[in-house]
Amino acid sequence: MDADRGWRRCRVCAGLVDIDRAGSCVTGSMHEFSTSWEYKAAWGTVEPGAQPGWGACQKCASLAYKGAPGVCTDGAAHEYAEYDAEYNVAMGALPETQPGWHWCPQCMRLWLGDGQCSAGGAHDATGSADYHVPVVVAAMQDWWQWCQQCQGLVSFAQTGVCVAGGGHTPNETYRIAFGAAPTGAQPGWRLCSRCHGFVAGGGAGVCVAGGEHEFAGSLDYAVPMEVEPVDAQPGWRWCSKCQLMSYSGLEVGDCAAGGTHDQSASARYSVFPQSLGDGQPGWRLCGRCRCLVLGSVSDGTCRDGAAHDLTGSLAYLVPDTGSAPEGGDAGWHWCSRCQALARGGPSFDGVCFDDAPHDFTASAAYGLYVDPPPSHGEPGWQRCDVCRQLVLPAADGSAGVCVAMAPHTFTDSPVYVMSLYTPTAPPASSVPALTLTESAASVVVDGAGFGPGAQVTLQFLVGATTTQVSVTTDEAGRFHHEQTPAQAAPAGGGLVLARESAEKVASGRLREFVPATPS
Repeated sequence: MDADRGWRRCRVCAGLVDIDRAGSCVTGSMHEFSTSWEYKAAWGTVEPGAQPGWGACQKCASLAYKGAPGVCTDGAAHEYAEYDAEYNVAMGALPETQPGWHWCPQCMRLWLGDGQCSAGGAHDATGSADYHVPVVVAAMQDWWQWCQQCQGLVSFAQTGVCVAGGGHTPNETYRIAFGAAPTGAQPGWRLCSRCHGFVAGGGAGVCVAGGEHEFAGSLDYAVPMEVEPVDAQPGWRWCSKCQLMSYSGLEVGDCAAGGTHDQSASARYSVFPQSLGDGQPGWRLCGRCRCLVLGSVSDGTCRDGAAHDLTGSLAYLVPDTGSAPEGGDAGWHWCSRCQALARGGPSFDGVCFDDAPHDFTASAAYGLYVDPPPSHGEPGWQRCDVCRQLVLPAADGSAGVCVAMAPHTFTDSPVYVMSLYTPTAPPASSVPALTLTESAASVVVDGAGFGPGAQVTLQFLVGATTTQVSVTTDEAGRFHHEQTPAQAAPAGGGLVLARESAEKVASGRLREFVPATPS
């Protein structure tokens, strides 16, 4: 099946919308698809039982039947580009499709559930077949950002509601896996349709929009837990009060349940950035088949039917700009079945782990370096003649396993150079600063910007009581101190002072918990 990824269901009009087109909804504003599943629209070869004659309207970006003009969101007829793809929609059950979609004879669009028809009122299912739309079962979703006000991980498909007031103010962009969970990742994370935060789905929590979080329509997401991939950002924590995932590397953000987040019971989480210099992170080398696979989505399936062996792999970056780097080679895609990077498409090509074709329909378009090579590049990668996957022969010359467990072959392959991610240590701050994490268990103080190996005096000022301890910084001028036991903070909270000298002083405010007063 040939198919385009990038389709969503609009919550307002219930239509299937191509998010790469600047379409408008029945309200006159943009479509609202933040809590939608990810869908694909079939084009090209018409599979048995599918209906051809569908197109993407240039005005509303919706999938509509071209057999009649229909009514677009501006009240006029739909418009289609002359050379645009012609789509088809399955009229019966197929693997990895969602049932329940219908055709509306008023607006001519495909729709699911309740929504506003652009012809007025509700959609009409009279005369419609039961249509099935292909879904993206598992992939990376790249519409997540860090809110620099509440420190939360939020969806930027809509502004949402921030505890700081108004909408979120997103900054850095991240990719999060959905539909699968590789080794070391924790599933069960959801998108709240009200505050648009990234929330642990096991508990309702307190939503800043009022009441509890709502997860209707959310995908099932997974994030690395208690492991810190070198190309992912650590420092993310879960709040036991509001259930939100937030970044703790700068400060503990304000909580919708009051005070600051309580991260004392949280595991250590990491999130993959959208891009790291030379491309998308999360790629790893399988030690058995010697192929490059996207290990951040799932472990994938190797040639022997077991999961890929990514143990000890370096971290690789793959450009996904849709075109080849200068002097490079385009036409590479990610197979959602085996997780490998292979050349071909935009449809099926090559040979997957079970001798069926690769499935590239959920893939971005990748390009690889040939000449000139990138900085921190690893040469020696080649394209297998049979499976079309990207392979790195081992140092002893062995080429890994291909179809029928035979070695890969490289008759006409160029030599590719893959970008390696080589993290650099963050520069040491020369300005003293404190990060405070307060909970019922302890008050944790992390300091930075002091002198290496320096003696720092920590003072906890709570009302008329002062508790003083001494800590020693490491060679980078940092320290970590946990003050126990703790108790609920009195009115006014408490103050923490860290002093190395008259010039090297930092302070921070405790709001919810303070060190317990000595008896």
